[in-house]
Amino acid sequence: MKNGFSLLELIFAILIIGIIASVAVPKFIDSKDEALASTIKRDIVSATTAIQSYAMLDSSLTNIDTAIVLSKTNWTVTAGKAVFNDATNKACITIEIKDASNVKSLVIDIDETSTDSVCEKLEDDYDIEDVTYKL
Repeated sequence: MKNGFSLLELIFAILIIGIIASVAVPKFIDSKDEALASTIKRDIVSATTAIQSYAMLDSSLTNIDTAIVLSKTNWTVTAGKAVFNDATNKACITIEIKDASNVKSLVIDIDETSTDSVCEKLEDDYDIEDVTYKL
């Protein structure tokens, strides 16, 4: 009668777990970046719509934080702009209200030089690019 596993059975079990882990871990890491990129894209679209709507109702809009509320986990929001920083704490996406010669505009700027995987996904997969909207 057998009381436990043989050494060969344990080695095979560890080998199979290692193979599964080597496939699953990179997929998990990519899924996390994909989810963050999707969230940031949704935030950009929502913020753009909210700011444009608010500007139509109140033409004196100068502060982004009066028109939108963004997650403090992903965004740094100051009076005139919202910034998404990549993993190296470098500005990846900036949403800003600019006032030049009494013409207000909403500017979305992406840093094309960023090598962060989330910023690259936003550029390549989600087609986020620099754009300016008149308010």
